[in-house]
Order: sequence, then structure tokens, then C-alpha cells
Amino acid sequence: MKTTGKETAYKDFMAPGSFIGATLTASGIKNSLIIFHGIAGCNVEAVHFRSDQIPGGSYTPIIPTGLNEADCIHGGNEKLLKTLRDSIARTQAKSRPPEIVFILTSDAPSIVGDDIYTAARVVEEETGIQIIAIDTPGFLEGLSSGIDIVLSALLNKIPPDKSNNQSKNTINLIAPYLMGSKNWNNDSDEIVRLLESSGISVKLNLCRNFSLKSLSKFTGAGCNLNLSAEEMPEFEQKSLEMGVENYYRNVPIPVGIANTEEWLLSIARDIGEEEKAKEVLTADQKFVQEQLRFNYNFSWMSTLMYQKKCGLLAHAKFGASLARCLAWDFGIIPGVIGLRAETDRAIEQSLELLEPLKGQAEFEILINPAYFEYGNAIKKAGVDFSIGSIHDKPLCLGHKIPHLSLCGFNFFNQYNFIPYPNMGIRGVLGLLSELSRIMEETFYLKEMISANNYDCR
Repeated sequence: MKTTGKETAYKDFMAPGSFIGATLTASGIKNSLIIFHGIAGCNVEAVHFRSDQIPGGSYTPIIPTGLNEADCIHGGNEKLLKTLRDSIARTQAKSRPPEIVFILTSDAPSIVGDDIYTAARVVEEETGIQIIAIDTPGFLEGLSSGIDIVLSALLNKIPPDKSNNQSKNTINLIAPYLMGSKNWNNDSDEIVRLLESSGISVKLNLCRNFSLKSLSKFTGAGCNLNLSAEEMPEFEQKSLEMGVENYYRNVPIPVGIANTEEWLLSIARDIGEEEKAKEVLTADQKFVQEQLRFNYNFSWMSTLMYQKKCGLLAHAKFGASLARCLAWDFGIIPGVIGLRAETDRAIEQSLELLEPLKGQAEFEILINPAYFEYGNAIKKAGVDFSIGSIHDKPLCLGHKIPHLSLCGFNFFNQYNFIPYPNMGIRGVLGLLSELSRIMEETFYLKEMISANNYDCR
């Protein structure tokens, strides 16, 4: 196992910033409204990422303040105040006022220093609608910083009821959209099912189909379960002050059979009921066996997958878990594993999860690689196909390497997709369907997959 840190001085990969993390979090709250104080391009980006929340969830309007070049020089406070007042007035006229309004900024108004906090205070006093103003420029840091800020602001704005009776067998699920799966909305629903079937009550899923009124339940949970391993220092500290521990045991994300067993049994021993966890695992294994027992397509396809070599570029913990799943559940060799992360903890936990693969497969780990570095690595390794997000696809096709989009975000990434979780033992059926598509391309089309071959020497 060879581990290589980032070797280039530049970044060329898809890396949404703080305001996207904030948008993903705020848009998961039912009956919320986002006032986006930024230029048009940033607003369009936020709207696209917000669409991750819509399948099976709720729709949160994002209203732009319409900043132009002059506003970016002289300030756009007046436009912000007008947009706030007009947007809330329209909802009140229809007797459908939002429970909470967020003001989020992109880079330009943050640099100019528009006073979003005074605007929030003034309009909140005028309307009686709760407003949270957050400075979330893209240059602040990555997704996790925006998520950290919004979750912390929620706890500060609406303090949970400290009189709640805390139960060991309850958790809050934190930031499912950050775990790295393009199918995170269905995956998080499956994760909730597995936990609750194992005697673990999920108090809140922050923030997925989340009602603001239910925030009072926050302190009733025994701990927070962060699915991404990214650090959120402000939120984690605030949780501890409120008496809610953060679950720090390093367990894989439950993708595939082996990972799901380790993940669920470990958490059930600590928080839930281990025997119930074993029962749900056994039942799910039987369900999958019944689906595949006499399926000859599966027999042929699983034979075709065996000993294929792949490249993998994903969020760190999801990538490490997926690499284990490919090796142990499908017999696919992860030859190159690119790990993306914003904080050291996510990288450290992911490297620890990859330790058991040592000696079972020869592979190279790239930490936060540039696309250029990853492209060279998979070409040199001679992989049969690559797994990543939709943004990696042109790179891989240019090297005549078939590509499967399993990672990244939901938007622009779900063509020809029937909603079914990839998490849990049942999720193996979803993974098989996805992997079968890339096996077909690998078998038939590898030499024809692209008319171009980029020279990356």
C-alpha cells in the first residue's frame, strides 16, 4: 500500500465552498426560506445543489437579492432589505409564512462587508419571523464549514429543551449529504431503518426532512452520529455543552455486506441492542439471497467482476468503505484510491479503515489529488474502470477508461436511476445494478469508449 499526498500546488477538482454546505443544510428544513445574498452565478450554483434535497424531500425556495457589479463595489444592503421584506410579505399574504428564514452570502458581499446581521434583526422585529443571517463565502472553507455554521446557528437561535429525558438508545444523525454518496437521500433513509430496527431511535436527521419544531428533541439524544467523519468543531462543542456526546468510534459507512455488519453491530453494542441488529442483518441477507439465488444474470456478472481492477475517487470515508466493499463483497481490486477530505480527521479515519486491505490487494492511495494526478495514476495502474462522480467522467473517458458515477452529489448525477439505497445489505442489489452497467462498458466498449486520448506526460 503506497500513500501519496497532494503533489501539485494547484486545485483543479470540484470543491464547493462554505455557502453550498450552508445551502444543503438549510434547505433540508421544512417550511424554510433562503435569501441568497450573492451574485447570479453563485445563486445558480446554490439552487442546483439545493436540488439534492428535493427527491423524497421538501422544496425550499432560494430567493436571490440580485446583486450587480455596482452593488459589489458600493454595497447591497438596500437590496437585501427589500428582498427580505418583499419575500416574507408575499408568504404572509398567502397565509403561508416560513418558520425560519436564512440569509446566506457568497464571496462578493462578504468581501464588501454588507451588514446582513442588522438586516436580519430589523426585519425579524418587523415581521415576527425568525431570521438567521450567516456569512458563508466560498473562500471561508469547504462544505463542512458551512454545515458547521448553520447547525451551530440553529442551536444558538432556538435552544433545545434541556429538560428532555436523555436516552442512551437514541441518536441524532448528522449531515447525511456529506457522506459522499450521490444517492445519499435514499441511503440515509436506509441507515435510519437499520438503526431503528436495532433498537436505536433516531431523534433527528439534521437536516433531512427536518421540522424546525422538532429541534427541541435534540438534547434527548444520547449522541450525534456524523456520517462523514469531517470535523465540525463549533457544532460538536455546542453539542457537548448541551450534554449530547459525539459518537467517535471509527466504523465504516455501511456500504456492502462486511461494512454493514461491522457498522451496525459496533453501534448496536454501544448504543442499541446487538441481538436485534443481528436479526435485521440475517433477514436482509436472506432477502438478498432470495433475489439472487437463481438469477443467471447475476451469476455471469459476478464472474465478470471478479479480479477486475478499478480506480476510485470519492469523499474519504465513503471511498475507504467502498474500496473495502469492492474487495470483500465483489472481488474487485481497488488499484488506485483517491481520498477527498476537508479536515484531517476524515483522512485519518479513512486510512485506518483501509489498513485491513493491506496484504489482500496492491493499491495506491492518493490524498486530495488533483484531477491531473488521479488521471495519471489510473492510467499508469492500467485499471479496467473507474468509480467517482459525474465531474470525473470526462477525465476517465479521455484515458479510454470506462467510468461509473457512484459518488458526489445528487444533481446532474442521477440519469437512468430508479431510487434504491446503496447502503446496507439490501443496498448490495443497488450496487450490483450500478456495477453491472460499468461491467458491460468494460467488457464491450473499453477500446471504443473515447475517440480522444489525452496525453498527460
